[in-house]
Amino acid sequence: MYFELKDATAGILAKSRLHDDLCDLPLDLIGSEREAYDIQATAQDILGFERKGFAIIGTSDASLRALGLTKPVYSEIPPLSLLSGVKELRLPPGAMGVQCEFAITMRRTYPDAGEPIDIETLSDAVRDCRPAIGIIGRRTRRTFAGNNAAIADFGLHAATICGDELHDVSLGELAEIDVTAFLFRQIVFSGKSASVMGHPLNAVAWLARQLAANGRQLEPDDVVATGSCTTIHQVSSGQHLAVDFGPLGQVECVFA
Repeated sequence: MYFELKDATAGILAKSRLHDDLCDLPLDLIGSEREAYDIQATAQDILGFERKGFAIIGTSDASLRALGLTKPVYSEIPPLSLLSGVKELRLPPGAMGVQCEFAITMRRTYPDAGEPIDIETLSDAVRDCRPAIGIIGRRTRRTFAGNNAAIADFGLHAATICGDELHDVSLGELAEIDVTAFLFRQIVFSGKSASVMGHPLNAVAWLARQLAANGRQLEPDDVVATGSCTTIHQVSSGQHLAVDFGPLGQVECVFA
């Protein structure tokens, strides 16, 4: 894809996200992962929003299958898409479904110079972990399979709804949490935190490695949405979703 086409593609994607609109871009023409992340980064620059963190999708086998991906992908989270204390949300055009995930907030820059990237060092860099609902969606009218289309389209991230902070849950417990989702008080799907790469912190470590390969780091107060520990579930306007994360508490939302 030529440089001019990459810039034009990024501009249209940015406009579509800003105005909650859908476009007709042929994202299947993106030739490489590098091109896809370049388009995503340019679109983020056009939007001009300060980054609040990163969203990852495809960190569990079930979510990879549901989204037609072969490996995880990530994107930045702009402020308008990181929500706390929200009880009602209008589903954007192109919404594909929801994922139950963990919102992990960084205490410090990670990794420091020469610091190995692993769960042990990461545990020292994390401030807290919250339950979260991730809204996944496209900005295109047509559905395009594959990693590159998903990456360019803001990693399919639409919004992250965070629950309350709890400071008495140890990070060591995060691999043993059972997660149960309810629609209108009926259990619809469930999962385990270990479905996220064996441990939710492994998703953060994976992201840190991807960023480090490009000379970047996680910064203090960055929120990392880890990707789903359950399958991706479609929701409709008027539905009430509540997700129980055991010791981490609950997060819920009514979709309008």
